[in-house]
Amino acid sequence: MGLFERWYAGLIRLLAVGAALLLVAVMLTVCLDVVIRNLGRQPSAHFFTLSEYALLLIPCMGAPWLVREKGHVYIEILLMQLPLAARRAMSVLIGLACIAICLTLAWFGLEVTIQDWVQSNKDVRSFDAPRWAIVMWIPISFFLMATEFLRFMLRGESPLASMSQPSGQEAR
Repeated sequence: MGLFERWYAGLIRLLAVGAALLLVAVMLTVCLDVVIRNLGRQPSAHFFTLSEYALLLIPCMGAPWLVREKGHVYIEILLMQLPLAARRAMSVLIGLACIAICLTLAWFGLEVTIQDWVQSNKDVRSFDAPRWAIVMWIPISFFLMATEFLRFMLRGESPLASMSQPSGQEAR
């Protein structure tokens, strides 16, 4: 594995770890919020803001790793009814569609991010944050997901987990 590949794999893992840590942080702040409310006090408004931002960041940061691990959701009921050759062709079409959709969403997400940067838009919650710093995770995430789907295609590998099994074994 080359230096760039190791760096890229590390980036994907780092984002996944960041998503996991954010998930733990949200769980802890929700528990803390409940305890503080039950003590008759008013919890920090930042707890709610953290949860709101995390609802965007967690999937954006974790999705590229999920694609890499073939843990993304897909429906295989129709696919498994097809003969092997048609199943392989359909897998290629699905991979190409995933790349196209991810790149389209990355493009539009980048346009929104740039527009928010140029217009200096702010997201006003319990504290003011530059909106571009929040929405920038959308184009990053979808670009990385497109890259992961492309890597499957370039290796001649199916982006679908059930298609990756050795021949003669069907997904259960």
